[in-house]
Amino acid sequence: MEPTLQNLTLGTSHAWYRALYTEHRGAFVQWAARQYGVREEEARDAFQEAVIVLYRKAQGDDLASLNCSLRTYLFAVGRNQLLSRMRVLRKQEDLHEEFHGIPDEALATNGMERQEKEATAELVRQRLAELKPDDRRVLELYYLEGKDMDAVAEALGLKNRNVAKKKKHFALQRLIALVRSAKMLLL
Repeated sequence: MEPTLQNLTLGTSHAWYRALYTEHRGAFVQWAARQYGVREEEARDAFQEAVIVLYRKAQGDDLASLNCSLRTYLFAVGRNQLLSRMRVLRKQEDLHEEFHGIPDEALATNGMERQEKEATAELVRQRLAELKPDDRRVLELYYLEGKDMDAVAEALGLKNRNVAKKKKHFALQRLIALVRSAKMLLL
């Protein structure tokens, strides 16, 4: 009998999971490319993560209450993996746009050698440590951990995403001011 979501067990073999991956990967890759315009490699990675999630959930007996097919479950988890990656990429683009308005001499990264860029990154890390804990945490949650504004608001106990967004904006402005002042001292 082929395992279903409800009867996957600890005893389900690794070979079975490999076969499941091979059986559904092609369809997922085509679907993901059509739906989200992702590259084949990205879709394969997301689907592999979906199979790993399935395996881990089966080990923890967390699948008994689900009422969908294995394929539906894998596609849903794979889709969520893709969407998470897309959110992280979007945040990185947002970070680039946020710094876009800052003069190059303030960020001091354009046209720099690798050592200079590393020194600037170290300066940013040092100044980040000087921020108030709330300011530091909002920046860490958003930029380093890749959380969306709703998750940041929840983690910090803020009213909503707009409050979190405003807090992030002001924290970033304070960090930029600290970095600029430190650079002025170095000149």
